[in-house]
Amino acid sequence: MKVLYVLKRYPRLSETFVVRELVEVEQLGTEVLVDSLMPPEDGPRHAEVDRVRARVRYLPRRTGWLGPAVRAAVAQPRAVWREVRAAKARVRSGDRGALRRLAHGLLVAERVRLERPDVLHAHFATSAAEVAALAGRLTGVPVTVTAHAKDVFHVENAEVLAERLTGTSTVVTVSDYNVEHLGYVLPGTRIRLVRNGVPLGPVNVVHAGRRDAPVLCVCRLVPKKGVDVLVRAVALAAADDPWLRLDVVGDGPLREELVALADALGVGDRVTFHGAMESSGVEAAYARASLVALPCRVDGDGDRDGLPTVLVEALARGIPVVSTEVVGIPELVRDGVTGRLVPQDDPQALADAITALRADPVAARALGAAGRELVASAYAPERSGRALLEVWTEANS
Repeated sequence: MKVLYVLKRYPRLSETFVVRELVEVEQLGTEVLVDSLMPPEDGPRHAEVDRVRARVRYLPRRTGWLGPAVRAAVAQPRAVWREVRAAKARVRSGDRGALRRLAHGLLVAERVRLERPDVLHAHFATSAAEVAALAGRLTGVPVTVTAHAKDVFHVENAEVLAERLTGTSTVVTVSDYNVEHLGYVLPGTRIRLVRNGVPLGPVNVVHAGRRDAPVLCVCRLVPKKGVDVLVRAVALAAADDPWLRLDVVGDGPLREELVALADALGVGDRVTFHGAMESSGVEAAYARASLVALPCRVDGDGDRDGLPTVLVEALARGIPVVSTEVVGIPELVRDGVTGRLVPQDDPQALADAITALRADPVAARALGAAGRELVASAYAPERSGRALLEVWTEANS
Protein backbone atom coordinates (compact mmCIF):
# COMPACT_ATOMS: atom_id res chain seq x y z
CA MET A 1 0.00 0.00 0.00
CA LYS A 2 1.27 3.45 -0.96
CA VAL A 3 -0.53 6.52 0.40
CA LEU A 4 -0.05 10.18 -0.45
CA TYR A 5 -1.03 12.39 2.48
CA VAL A 6 -2.23 15.91 1.69
CA LEU A 7 -1.82 18.16 4.74
CA LYS A 8 -2.35 21.88 5.17
CA ARG A 9 0.85 22.30 7.20
CA TYR A 10 3.37 19.69 8.25
CA PRO A 11 4.64 19.30 10.87
CA ARG A 12 2.49 21.24 13.30
CA LEU A 13 3.17 21.24 17.04
CA SER A 14 -0.49 20.91 18.00
CA GLU A 15 -1.06 17.96 15.64
CA THR A 16 0.90 15.19 17.32
CA PHE A 17 -1.79 12.75 16.23
CA VAL A 18 -0.80 13.22 12.57
CA VAL A 19 2.86 12.45 13.26
CA ARG A 20 1.97 9.39 15.34
CA GLU A 21 -0.33 8.16 12.60
CA LEU A 22 2.40 8.48 9.97
CA VAL A 23 4.85 6.57 12.17
CA GLU A 24 2.33 3.82 12.86
CA VAL A 25 1.16 3.21 9.28
CA GLU A 26 4.79 3.16 8.13
CA GLN A 27 5.58 0.55 10.79
CA LEU A 28 2.69 -1.51 9.43
CA GLY A 29 4.37 -1.55 6.01
CA THR A 30 2.72 1.37 4.24
CA GLU A 31 4.82 3.58 1.98
CA VAL A 32 3.92 7.17 2.79
CA LEU A 33 4.36 10.36 0.76
CA VAL A 34 3.42 13.81 2.05
CA ASP A 35 2.40 16.95 0.19
CA SER A 36 2.15 19.95 2.53
CA LEU A 37 0.29 23.02 1.31
CA MET A 38 2.21 25.28 3.68
CA PRO A 39 5.74 25.30 5.14
CA PRO A 40 6.38 23.86 8.61
CA GLU A 41 5.70 25.96 11.69
CA ASP A 42 8.51 27.98 13.16
CA GLY A 43 9.61 27.16 16.70
CA PRO A 44 9.84 23.85 18.58
CA ARG A 45 8.82 20.56 17.04
CA HIS A 46 8.25 17.10 18.44
CA ALA A 47 11.09 14.59 18.33
CA GLU A 48 8.69 12.03 16.83
CA VAL A 49 8.85 13.92 13.52
CA ASP A 50 12.34 12.46 13.00
CA ARG A 51 10.87 8.94 13.03
CA VAL A 52 8.75 9.63 9.93
CA ARG A 53 10.43 8.27 6.79
CA ALA A 54 7.99 9.80 4.27
CA ARG A 55 9.31 12.05 1.53
CA VAL A 56 7.77 15.45 2.25
CA ARG A 57 7.18 18.03 -0.48
CA TYR A 58 6.18 21.62 0.26
CA LEU A 59 3.96 23.06 -2.44
CA PRO A 60 4.71 26.57 -3.69
CA ARG A 61 2.29 29.28 -2.61
CA ARG A 62 2.60 31.58 -5.64
CA THR A 63 4.80 30.16 -8.39
CA GLY A 64 5.99 26.79 -9.61
CA TRP A 65 2.67 25.40 -10.73
CA LEU A 66 2.43 26.62 -14.32
CA GLY A 67 4.28 23.62 -15.77
CA PRO A 68 2.08 21.02 -14.04
CA ALA A 69 -1.00 23.01 -15.04
CA VAL A 70 0.00 22.99 -18.69
CA ARG A 71 0.84 19.27 -18.62
CA ALA A 72 -2.47 18.48 -16.91
CA ALA A 73 -4.39 20.57 -19.43
CA VAL A 74 -2.75 18.76 -22.33
CA ALA A 75 -3.42 15.35 -20.79
CA GLN A 76 -7.01 16.00 -19.70
CA PRO A 77 -8.24 19.24 -21.27
CA ARG A 78 -11.93 18.79 -20.52
CA ALA A 79 -11.43 17.74 -16.91
CA VAL A 80 -8.94 20.52 -16.22
CA TRP A 81 -11.09 23.21 -17.81
CA ARG A 82 -14.03 22.09 -15.67
CA GLU A 83 -11.88 22.64 -12.60
CA VAL A 84 -10.68 26.01 -13.93
CA ARG A 85 -14.24 27.21 -14.53
CA ALA A 86 -15.31 26.03 -11.09
CA ALA A 87 -12.37 27.81 -9.44
CA LYS A 88 -13.10 31.05 -11.31
CA ALA A 89 -16.74 30.87 -10.19
CA ARG A 90 -15.59 30.52 -6.58
CA VAL A 91 -13.30 33.51 -6.96
CA ARG A 92 -16.21 35.60 -8.28
CA SER A 93 -18.24 34.58 -5.23
CA GLY A 94 -15.49 35.80 -2.90
CA ASP A 95 -13.34 32.69 -2.39
CA ARG A 96 -9.88 34.23 -2.71
CA GLY A 97 -8.04 30.93 -2.21
CA ALA A 98 -9.79 28.99 -4.98
CA LEU A 99 -7.09 29.49 -7.63
CA ARG A 100 -4.32 28.50 -5.23
CA ARG A 101 -6.19 25.30 -4.34
CA LEU A 102 -6.61 24.63 -8.06
CA ALA A 103 -2.86 25.02 -8.57
CA HIS A 104 -2.10 22.77 -5.61
CA GLY A 105 -4.56 20.17 -6.85
CA LEU A 106 -2.79 20.10 -10.22
CA LEU A 107 0.59 19.67 -8.48
CA VAL A 108 -0.73 16.80 -6.35
CA ALA A 109 -2.28 15.18 -9.43
CA GLU A 110 1.07 15.32 -11.20
CA ARG A 111 2.76 13.59 -8.25
CA VAL A 112 0.03 10.96 -8.28
CA ARG A 113 0.75 10.21 -11.93
CA LEU A 114 4.49 10.01 -11.30
CA GLU A 115 4.49 8.00 -8.05
CA ARG A 116 1.21 6.09 -8.37
CA PRO A 117 -0.12 5.97 -4.80
CA ASP A 118 -3.10 3.73 -4.09
CA VAL A 119 -4.93 6.34 -2.01
CA LEU A 120 -4.90 10.07 -1.33
CA HIS A 121 -5.54 10.86 2.35
CA ALA A 122 -6.15 14.31 3.84
CA HIS A 123 -6.40 15.44 7.43
CA PHE A 124 -9.15 17.99 8.16
CA ALA A 125 -12.09 18.62 5.84
CA THR A 126 -10.83 22.03 4.72
CA SER A 127 -8.31 23.11 2.07
CA ALA A 128 -6.27 19.90 2.23
CA ALA A 129 -9.40 17.84 1.58
CA GLU A 130 -10.40 20.07 -1.34
CA VAL A 131 -6.96 19.78 -2.92
CA ALA A 132 -6.92 16.01 -2.46
CA ALA A 133 -10.43 15.71 -3.93
CA LEU A 134 -9.43 17.74 -7.00
CA ALA A 135 -6.37 15.55 -7.56
CA GLY A 136 -8.53 12.49 -7.09
CA ARG A 137 -10.99 13.68 -9.72
CA LEU A 138 -8.18 14.23 -12.23
CA THR A 139 -6.44 10.91 -11.59
CA GLY A 140 -9.16 8.50 -10.53
CA VAL A 141 -7.31 7.64 -7.29
CA PRO A 142 -9.66 7.22 -4.30
CA VAL A 143 -9.63 9.94 -1.64
CA THR A 144 -10.16 9.50 2.10
CA VAL A 145 -10.35 12.31 4.65
CA THR A 146 -10.03 12.38 8.43
CA ALA A 147 -12.46 14.96 9.84
CA HIS A 148 -11.81 16.21 13.36
CA ALA A 149 -13.68 19.11 15.00
CA LYS A 150 -13.38 22.70 13.78
CA ASP A 151 -13.50 21.48 10.19
CA VAL A 152 -16.85 19.83 10.97
CA PHE A 153 -18.60 22.05 13.51
CA HIS A 154 -17.43 25.65 13.04
CA VAL A 155 -20.28 27.54 11.40
CA GLU A 156 -18.15 28.62 8.42
CA ASN A 157 -17.05 25.04 7.74
CA ALA A 158 -20.34 23.30 8.53
CA GLU A 159 -22.10 25.20 5.75
CA VAL A 160 -19.74 23.87 3.05
CA LEU A 161 -18.79 20.49 4.52
CA ALA A 162 -20.87 18.42 2.11
CA GLU A 163 -19.52 20.32 -0.91
CA ARG A 164 -15.90 19.93 0.23
CA LEU A 165 -16.28 16.18 0.72
CA THR A 166 -18.14 15.48 -2.52
CA GLY A 167 -16.49 12.52 -4.25
CA THR A 168 -14.60 11.41 -1.17
CA SER A 169 -14.54 7.64 -0.89
CA THR A 170 -14.59 7.51 2.91
CA VAL A 171 -14.69 10.04 5.73
CA VAL A 172 -12.76 8.93 8.79
CA THR A 173 -13.41 10.53 12.17
CA VAL A 174 -12.21 10.23 15.75
CA SER A 175 -15.25 9.66 17.97
CA ASP A 176 -18.65 7.94 17.98
CA TYR A 177 -20.21 11.38 18.47
CA ASN A 178 -18.64 12.55 15.21
CA VAL A 179 -19.66 9.38 13.39
CA GLU A 180 -23.30 9.97 14.31
CA HIS A 181 -23.14 13.66 13.41
CA LEU A 182 -21.43 13.10 10.05
CA GLY A 183 -23.83 10.31 9.19
CA TYR A 184 -26.65 12.82 9.62
CA VAL A 185 -25.10 15.72 7.66
CA LEU A 186 -23.48 13.55 4.95
CA PRO A 187 -26.15 10.99 4.07
CA GLY A 188 -24.89 8.29 1.75
CA THR A 189 -21.23 8.92 2.61
CA ARG A 190 -19.19 6.07 4.05
CA ILE A 191 -18.16 7.09 7.59
CA ARG A 192 -15.59 5.11 9.61
CA LEU A 193 -14.36 5.48 13.18
CA VAL A 194 -10.59 5.53 13.66
CA ARG A 195 -9.56 6.90 17.04
CA ASN A 196 -6.34 8.86 17.38
CA GLY A 197 -3.82 6.29 18.56
CA VAL A 198 -1.81 7.21 21.68
CA PRO A 199 0.93 4.96 23.08
CA LEU A 200 1.02 4.22 26.79
CA GLY A 201 3.41 6.60 28.51
CA PRO A 202 5.40 6.22 31.72
CA VAL A 203 3.03 5.95 34.67
CA ASN A 204 2.98 9.02 36.89
CA VAL A 205 3.36 7.25 40.23
CA VAL A 206 5.00 10.08 42.17
CA HIS A 207 2.75 13.10 41.75
CA ALA A 208 -0.64 11.91 40.42
CA GLY A 209 -3.39 12.99 42.81
CA ARG A 210 -1.05 14.79 45.24
CA ARG A 211 -2.03 18.22 46.56
CA ASP A 212 1.54 19.53 46.42
CA ALA A 213 1.79 18.88 42.66
CA PRO A 214 0.34 21.29 40.07
CA VAL A 215 -2.80 20.93 38.01
CA LEU A 216 -1.85 20.75 34.33
CA CYS A 217 -3.61 22.03 31.22
CA VAL A 218 -2.12 21.37 27.76
CA CYS A 219 -3.87 23.04 24.83
CA ARG A 220 -3.96 25.85 22.32
CA LEU A 221 -5.20 29.03 23.98
CA VAL A 222 -8.43 29.43 22.03
CA PRO A 223 -12.01 29.87 23.29
CA LYS A 224 -13.20 26.27 22.83
CA LYS A 225 -10.61 24.96 25.31
CA GLY A 226 -12.23 26.85 28.21
CA VAL A 227 -8.98 27.89 29.88
CA ASP A 228 -10.71 31.02 31.19
CA VAL A 229 -13.10 28.74 33.09
CA LEU A 230 -10.12 26.86 34.52
CA VAL A 231 -8.45 30.09 35.70
CA ARG A 232 -11.71 31.10 37.40
CA ALA A 233 -11.93 27.65 39.01
CA VAL A 234 -8.42 28.05 40.41
CA ALA A 235 -9.44 31.38 41.91
CA LEU A 236 -12.49 29.77 43.53
CA ALA A 237 -10.52 26.81 44.92
CA ALA A 238 -7.44 28.76 46.02
CA ALA A 239 -8.81 29.81 49.42
CA ASP A 240 -9.26 26.20 50.53
CA ASP A 241 -6.17 24.78 48.81
CA PRO A 242 -2.95 26.63 49.68
CA TRP A 243 -0.93 24.21 47.52
CA LEU A 244 -2.98 24.77 44.38
CA ARG A 245 -0.96 25.72 41.29
CA LEU A 246 -1.84 25.59 37.60
CA ASP A 247 0.64 24.94 34.77
CA VAL A 248 -0.64 25.89 31.31
CA VAL A 249 1.34 24.47 28.39
CA GLY A 250 0.47 25.87 24.98
CA ASP A 251 0.06 29.17 23.21
CA GLY A 252 -2.54 30.98 21.20
CA PRO A 253 -4.41 34.25 20.63
CA LEU A 254 -5.92 34.35 24.14
CA ARG A 255 -2.65 34.20 26.06
CA GLU A 256 -2.44 37.87 27.07
CA GLU A 257 -6.13 37.93 27.96
CA LEU A 258 -5.76 34.83 30.17
CA VAL A 259 -2.69 36.20 31.94
CA ALA A 260 -4.62 39.40 32.65
CA LEU A 261 -7.58 37.38 33.95
CA ALA A 262 -5.38 35.42 36.36
CA ASP A 263 -3.89 38.68 37.65
CA ALA A 264 -7.31 40.31 38.01
CA LEU A 265 -8.60 37.35 40.02
CA GLY A 266 -5.60 37.46 42.32
CA VAL A 267 -4.10 34.13 41.21
CA GLY A 268 -1.39 35.40 38.88
CA ASP A 269 1.21 33.88 41.19
CA ARG A 270 -0.54 30.50 41.07
CA VAL A 271 -0.96 30.21 37.28
CA THR A 272 2.12 29.76 35.07
CA PHE A 273 1.81 30.06 31.29
CA HIS A 274 4.72 28.09 29.85
CA GLY A 275 3.96 28.62 26.16
CA ALA A 276 4.32 25.97 23.47
CA MET A 277 6.64 23.04 24.17
CA GLU A 278 7.97 20.14 22.16
CA SER A 279 7.32 16.58 23.34
CA SER A 280 10.07 16.31 25.97
CA GLY A 281 8.83 19.46 27.70
CA VAL A 282 5.25 18.21 27.63
CA GLU A 283 6.40 14.86 29.00
CA ALA A 284 8.12 16.61 31.91
CA ALA A 285 4.91 18.55 32.60
CA TYR A 286 2.91 15.32 32.72
CA ALA A 287 5.47 13.78 35.09
CA ARG A 288 5.01 16.53 37.69
CA ALA A 289 1.20 16.92 37.42
CA SER A 290 -1.33 15.99 40.07
CA LEU A 291 -4.14 15.93 37.48
CA VAL A 292 -5.00 17.26 34.04
CA ALA A 293 -7.92 19.64 33.57
CA LEU A 294 -9.40 20.67 30.24
CA PRO A 295 -12.86 22.32 30.51
CA CYS A 296 -13.81 22.27 26.82
CA ARG A 297 -16.88 24.09 25.60
CA VAL A 298 -18.96 24.47 22.46
CA ASP A 299 -17.99 27.97 21.34
CA GLY A 300 -20.44 30.57 20.07
CA ASP A 301 -19.42 29.95 16.45
CA GLY A 302 -20.07 26.22 16.80
CA ASP A 303 -16.40 25.28 17.17
CA ARG A 304 -15.64 22.45 19.58
CA ASP A 305 -13.19 19.63 20.19
CA GLY A 306 -13.82 16.17 18.78
CA LEU A 307 -11.90 14.31 21.46
CA PRO A 308 -8.84 16.16 22.82
CA THR A 309 -5.63 14.16 22.47
CA VAL A 310 -4.29 15.60 25.74
CA LEU A 311 -6.93 13.71 27.72
CA VAL A 312 -5.91 10.45 26.08
CA GLU A 313 -2.24 11.23 26.72
CA ALA A 314 -2.89 11.98 30.39
CA LEU A 315 -4.82 8.77 30.98
CA ALA A 316 -2.15 6.84 29.07
CA ARG A 317 0.13 7.90 31.94
CA GLY A 318 -2.36 7.12 34.69
CA ILE A 319 -2.95 10.80 35.45
CA PRO A 320 -6.50 11.60 36.64
CA VAL A 321 -8.43 14.02 34.42
CA VAL A 322 -11.28 16.50 34.75
CA SER A 323 -13.17 17.66 31.68
CA THR A 324 -16.64 18.53 30.44
CA GLU A 325 -19.66 16.71 29.05
CA VAL A 326 -19.30 17.83 25.44
CA VAL A 327 -18.88 16.11 22.07
CA GLY A 328 -16.90 12.83 22.27
CA ILE A 329 -15.23 13.42 25.65
CA PRO A 330 -17.63 11.16 27.63
CA GLU A 331 -16.53 8.24 25.41
CA LEU A 332 -13.12 8.48 27.09
CA VAL A 333 -13.74 10.26 30.38
CA ARG A 334 -16.48 8.25 32.05
CA ASP A 335 -17.56 10.19 35.11
CA GLY A 336 -16.51 8.43 38.29
CA VAL A 337 -14.88 5.61 36.32
CA THR A 338 -12.00 7.00 34.24
CA GLY A 339 -12.18 10.63 35.34
CA ARG A 340 -14.52 13.43 36.34
CA LEU A 341 -16.93 15.33 34.10
CA VAL A 342 -18.54 18.68 34.87
CA PRO A 343 -20.89 20.93 32.88
CA GLN A 344 -19.26 23.33 30.46
CA ASP A 345 -18.78 26.95 31.53
CA ASP A 346 -19.23 26.10 35.23
CA PRO A 347 -16.17 27.29 37.21
CA GLN A 348 -17.62 26.26 40.57
CA ALA A 349 -18.31 22.69 39.46
CA LEU A 350 -14.83 22.50 37.98
CA ALA A 351 -13.28 23.88 41.21
CA ASP A 352 -15.22 21.33 43.27
CA ALA A 353 -14.08 18.41 41.07
CA ILE A 354 -10.42 19.52 41.18
CA THR A 355 -10.55 20.01 44.96
CA ALA A 356 -12.19 16.60 45.51
CA LEU A 357 -9.60 14.76 43.43
CA ARG A 358 -6.69 16.51 45.13
CA ALA A 359 -8.17 15.74 48.54
CA ASP A 360 -8.40 12.00 47.81
CA PRO A 361 -5.24 10.88 45.97
CA VAL A 362 -6.15 7.19 46.30
CA ALA A 363 -9.43 7.70 44.44
CA ALA A 364 -7.73 10.00 41.94
CA ARG A 365 -5.11 7.42 41.07
CA ALA A 366 -7.79 4.75 40.73
CA LEU A 367 -9.50 6.86 38.09
CA GLY A 368 -6.19 7.35 36.31
CA ALA A 369 -5.46 3.61 36.39
CA ALA A 370 -8.89 2.78 34.93
CA GLY A 371 -8.35 5.38 32.24
CA ARG A 372 -4.98 3.89 31.36
CA GLU A 373 -6.62 0.48 30.86
CA LEU A 374 -9.20 2.01 28.53
CA VAL A 375 -6.51 3.78 26.49
CA ALA A 376 -4.49 0.57 26.24
CA SER A 377 -7.45 -1.28 24.74
CA ALA A 378 -9.30 1.33 22.64
CA TYR A 379 -6.61 3.84 21.68
CA ALA A 380 -3.61 1.64 20.93
CA PRO A 381 -1.70 3.09 17.94
CA GLU A 382 -1.45 -0.27 16.18
CA ARG A 383 -5.20 -0.73 16.45
CA SER A 384 -5.79 2.72 14.94
CA GLY A 385 -3.21 2.11 12.22
CA ARG A 386 -4.76 -1.20 11.20
CA ALA A 387 -8.21 0.38 11.14
CA LEU A 388 -6.93 3.03 8.76
CA LEU A 389 -5.34 0.40 6.52
CA GLU A 390 -8.74 -1.32 6.36
CA VAL A 391 -10.31 1.98 5.28
CA TRP A 392 -7.77 2.36 2.46
CA THR A 393 -8.19 -1.25 1.36
CA GLU A 394 -11.96 -0.77 1.30
CA ALA A 395 -11.56 2.43 -0.74
CA ASN A 396 -9.60 0.48 -3.37
CA SER A 397 -12.05 -2.39 -3.61
